[in-house]
Amino acid sequence: MPAENPKALNYISQLDDARCNARWDALPELARKIEKHAPHRICLYTTARAEAQVAAHIRQHHDSAAPQTPTTPPPDLPSLVDSLAATKDQEATHKQDAFAAETCLAWIHWELAEPAEALSRLPSNVAEAIDNLRHSDESFSGWTQVCIVKAAYLKGLAQEKTGATAEAIKTYESVLHFVGSDILSSASLQFKTWSEALLARLCLLLDISHPSDRPEDPNAALHAFRLWSRLMENGKAQFAGEALTDPPDMRRAVWKAYYDTLSIILRRGLLYSGSSDPDKALLGDAEHASEEQYLSARLQQRAELTLVETVYESLLLKETRFPKASESNEEVDAWAESVMRNWRIICGPAWTDEELGEGGKSAVGKGVLDILYRAATKSYHSTRILRHLFVVHASLAEFDLSFKAFDSYVEIVSRGKDRAEKSGEEDPGLDDDNTVLRTAAEAVRILCRFGTRKHAEKAKEVGEQIERWLKQQTPRSRPGTATSEGATANNSTESIISPRVLALAYRAVGISRAHWARLTYEATARSTLQAQAAQAFRKSLSPEFQETTNLETLYALGLLLAEMRDINGAIKVIKRALSSNARGDGLRTPDGVASEDIEDVDYIHERKLIPLWHLLALLLTAKSDFATAAKTCDAAFDQFDDPAVLFGNQGEAYRSEHLNDSSADIEKSRSSSGKGLVDRMESFEKEGILQVKVTQLMLLEVVEGTTAAVDASMELLGLYKRLYGDPTGAQKQPEMEDITAQNTPGNRASFFGRTKTLRKSTITTQDQNATIPPTRRSTSSRPSTNATEGAPAIQVTDESGKHSHHHHHSLFHHKHHEKSSSGSLKLRKRSASNVKAPDSAGKESEKSDSATNGDTRRGSAPSSSEQPLRPIQHNVSPSKQPAPSGHADQPPRQDTRLPAPFPGSNFSAIEPRFPAMQERRHTTSLLIDVWLFIAGLYTRAGLFEDAKGAVDEAFKLADNLESEVSQEQSSAKAFSERGWGGGKSIEELWADIWAARGEVAHAESEPHEALGHFEKGLSHNPDHPAAIVGLSNILLDIYCQRSGVQPVIVSDEVGYGMGLFGSMVCIGKGL
Repeated sequence: MPAENPKALNYISQLDDARCNARWDALPELARKIEKHAPHRICLYTTARAEAQVAAHIRQHHDSAAPQTPTTPPPDLPSLVDSLAATKDQEATHKQDAFAAETCLAWIHWELAEPAEALSRLPSNVAEAIDNLRHSDESFSGWTQVCIVKAAYLKGLAQEKTGATAEAIKTYESVLHFVGSDILSSASLQFKTWSEALLARLCLLLDISHPSDRPEDPNAALHAFRLWSRLMENGKAQFAGEALTDPPDMRRAVWKAYYDTLSIILRRGLLYSGSSDPDKALLGDAEHASEEQYLSARLQQRAELTLVETVYESLLLKETRFPKASESNEEVDAWAESVMRNWRIICGPAWTDEELGEGGKSAVGKGVLDILYRAATKSYHSTRILRHLFVVHASLAEFDLSFKAFDSYVEIVSRGKDRAEKSGEEDPGLDDDNTVLRTAAEAVRILCRFGTRKHAEKAKEVGEQIERWLKQQTPRSRPGTATSEGATANNSTESIISPRVLALAYRAVGISRAHWARLTYEATARSTLQAQAAQAFRKSLSPEFQETTNLETLYALGLLLAEMRDINGAIKVIKRALSSNARGDGLRTPDGVASEDIEDVDYIHERKLIPLWHLLALLLTAKSDFATAAKTCDAAFDQFDDPAVLFGNQGEAYRSEHLNDSSADIEKSRSSSGKGLVDRMESFEKEGILQVKVTQLMLLEVVEGTTAAVDASMELLGLYKRLYGDPTGAQKQPEMEDITAQNTPGNRASFFGRTKTLRKSTITTQDQNATIPPTRRSTSSRPSTNATEGAPAIQVTDESGKHSHHHHHSLFHHKHHEKSSSGSLKLRKRSASNVKAPDSAGKESEKSDSATNGDTRRGSAPSSSEQPLRPIQHNVSPSKQPAPSGHADQPPRQDTRLPAPFPGSNFSAIEPRFPAMQERRHTTSLLIDVWLFIAGLYTRAGLFEDAKGAVDEAFKLADNLESEVSQEQSSAKAFSERGWGGGKSIEELWADIWAARGEVAHAESEPHEALGHFEKGLSHNPDHPAAIVGLSNILLDIYCQRSGVQPVIVSDEVGYGMGLFGSMVCIGKGL
């Protein structure tokens, strides 16, 4: 091999640089100079001239900005093949030049639409070709590096065209180590261009979001997409070349595939490993991951998803035009739908705020809102985006904005349905009927659960709109619409939607009517509304709708019948619900999610049964069967394996004494995390736990007397602390410190701000830890009339008729079983056992004991961190099939520490996350109710000083809350209206406190002092029931002359004289 002279080396270097940077016009001149100074490099300069002509051919055919002219005739590519092939065959010295010639020949054939010939020109194995080139003494030139990637791309593309997709993937993957090497940071333009083309094709082929005949490989897909992101500099790359026909569209397609793949990984619950090994990018279900690895993987997963989300959105908005009124942007709507699916998972129970980084779920929700509003700028009256805005605003407790979006949604849908009814043609831009009805049902749920009276009236209007939609005539040609059997007689909306959605729609109608019946001022209309609601509920439970055991519908119907005084009918309905299996309620989770495909996780079925058990206890109380009612309350908690499932490992302070004793040994061997289900519950669900404790105390008072209830009342305060933390501090959740001595009055007083002991005369060291026996749970005599849908309020009343609280949800507590279960945040349980109602409301306690205690117990909790999953459904043995993606075993095994897969894309909403001030209003209102309830117990026990002390505690809390509210907004409206969510207004709290003071004064035989307290309470809330009743009783006593018109006032002089007379009498008696 002759040595190259310096000029030749210089021109060869310039040629390599020109090739690598796509300066094709310079190639002919550089080839001429190389031919002059290095005539033996025939293959090099011949290939360079051919490459220049191919580039010119591509520019003329693909660049509209450079049309053909008479002075630039099109290159004759077929004439280049023979001469270049002959030159390549003669090259035996410079292997890199020969390899470049092979690549150029394949390029020519590809441009001539001859994929088979292009395939024949390339080496059979690109990886082996790379190894052969490495064995030479020469290092790879820049253009050789480009040709390696270019050859793999052309070979893979030709294989795709000939139908060999699996071989194409292997070809692309054979150079990934080369594409992902360190040379990428300093790579040339052509290297990046052809690497982009190759990675784009590989990423689209490995995209796991689209079904294919090939086995999925999430690890390989993730590795390819990450190389793509690195090459594209996280979306900031500006290079482009002739390798891609339309680079912007291709790039957007790849980023979309990247986002879709990450979304699939998210929905399957696969966990990142943090490993640089492409074969171990994922840990599957992470059964061996530590807490640190788990948190790090979640943070990495969220960061990568956010990055890809940002890049794809920017490309989509940049390259999409605003549609005409008759058009719709399907890609924008699909993008919004995909973002919402991921949001529902990330902001659902499967993820925590800690795993999402700064801002937590609230920041994620606000980011999704920004995406939706930007997507709205590229859509015209998109009902999808309006629906998503309604849902996300509601999840952030921005209900006013949420219902502005919902009102616009209803207006557009109504007009569209009216047009379709007249023209007989569907508007493809509108949501289908199933989705419309689901959205309206979700609006009813939010209005009834979180709204006030005016919102209840709006819920009634939405229910009426649902009925109109169901009756409206609509075309039956919508594709993909489920049709119930036998619906051929008419073409109303009701006849063409899925049965389960019909059940949901009728339930929403019933809820709106029943809720308005509780709040309407027109007594004559109440019975009509209740009858209509009962009819809607029963229709929702019809067998034709496949929802005969829906727990929410049965609960709402049972509550409605109780309000209509049909106690026996209500008991029958509740027993039917309690006897249902875990699948019977597939349209909603405790978080308010409406879905058709829900896995029962985190004891969802058991949690949904608790309000039913509680309602049954109330109904039994109405029949004066207090013993069975107490056992029924026990059954609500016997369905959990162990008290630690609900409260964690530090729950001794508020658990009954027999539970603390029996679980002492188990606690020693339990996980140190100490967290339970209550740590994942929202505030409204926690409120139910306080309700059941109040119910139990009331039953205990009825069965064993007021003194026993007073002794056990300290548990209520300890329970509040476990659920809500310190009401005087900023933290929402309590630390997991040991609070086993929390029942003592001293500890309670120090925590809640009391400085004196309430019951010095009766609480001794022996009974400071007094507890409620399992059969002494309490309840009230009637349900609330302020209950709402979802988990309507079970209002507990004391003997004077004063209610202790009035809000939604319902009840929780626990009882110990044979084995313990982990309380980790990653714990995942599945409902497995069915529970049965007591056989009869009037049976003896022996019979009801077997029904409420024996049949409701679950099996023992699994002691390991994993449990078997159902095998994949097929006709052969699972062991003979390969394990599914992300699992190492077949049948697959599931790590019980991880949250289960969340519902599909059809569900509607996530539990709202209220602002800190609204949360504090709710929790403080609950604590005030707790103190006033305890004050009522003390009053009935004759402990008036302690009762006054409890009322004083409530007074301090209300005063502090009023100060906090005034700092945010000092208007009269801020004090008189509670707004959306839970809790009471400031004026309602003051009315409760003054009414409680009036009750204490009246019990002390101080009617005129009580009169003043009741009047002051009515000055804060003129409609306060307890104050009205208390004041009326006193006025009637005065009218009947049972008490004086004016209190007896003793002047100072008379008092002094009487004191002096008494002293003289004592002296006269020698005292």
